[in-house]
Amino acid sequence: QKASCFPAVALAPPPGAHVIDGCAAPGNKTCHIAALMGGRGSVVAFEQDARRHQLLKEQMALKGATTVTTVHGSFLDADPKDYAAVTHILLDPSCSSSGMSTSPVRDPAGIAALAAAQKTLLLHAMTFPSVRAIVYSTCSVYDEENEMVVRDVLRAQSRFTLEIALPFWPRRGKLLATDEDDDDDADDDEGHD
Repeated sequence: QKASCFPAVALAPPPGAHVIDGCAAPGNKTCHIAALMGGRGSVVAFEQDARRHQLLKEQMALKGATTVTTVHGSFLDADPKDYAAVTHILLDPSCSSSGMSTSPVRDPAGIAALAAAQKTLLLHAMTFPSVRAIVYSTCSVYDEENEMVVRDVLRAQSRFTLEIALPFWPRRGKLLATDEDDDDDADDDEGHD
């Protein structure tokens, strides 16, 4: 779907960048990243499922994505020191598929487990020493997997801040009630010494 092109465009890795696609199969976003970089630089694409990793490898060969190296393994097992040159990371992790599936995960416990895994992936991405940009995307419409994951991850660390992705695109995520409360508190604090 066209919306699946947004994450790579939002990441916007320049030619020559070193990129990780942490949840890569089947590889459409991976190829898109390589194409955006004009075939210069490198993309390391992780996929832990054996069947999906084989599909990923086949897709990279079919599409001529020669700057992509596939890794059969979990992104969480990647040692940031081994990828010290990586500047950009794309994470499109497993999710409820509530934005596109006719049978999404609806069970609150299942959604909570997915959100916990998503937070773990994001926090791991933030430990890579040279990373400057991380794009996180899902095909979920649930706050628990989108706004709430981003909010919780931002609160759990201090190295990264939220940037407006795709400023030309009019649709935005929504502010959570607690975010609005935080913003109100920040505004109140600005007026006091």
